[in-house]
Amino acid sequence: MTNDRNYLRMLSDSELIRLAVDSYNETSIVLAERLSALLDADEQLDDAKREIVELNARLDRWMEQANALQAQLEAK
Repeated sequence: MTNDRNYLRMLSDSELIRLAVDSYNETSIVLAERLSALLDADEQLDDAKREIVELNARLDRWMEQANALQAQLEAK
């Protein structure tokens, strides 16, 4: 049952990685390592995108403050 492709396709990535590493098949182990690295990179990309959104929001707030201060200086 566990060697059936349909069964293997239904597994989550982490379950598939664990199964491949436990198989003691060198090709499977290397593929599992590469899949794990790709998943880590995908998570890092998501983290970077969230950080960019946060930094852009900060920049917008600082620009608003700078514009307000500039308007105050010009009003004097």
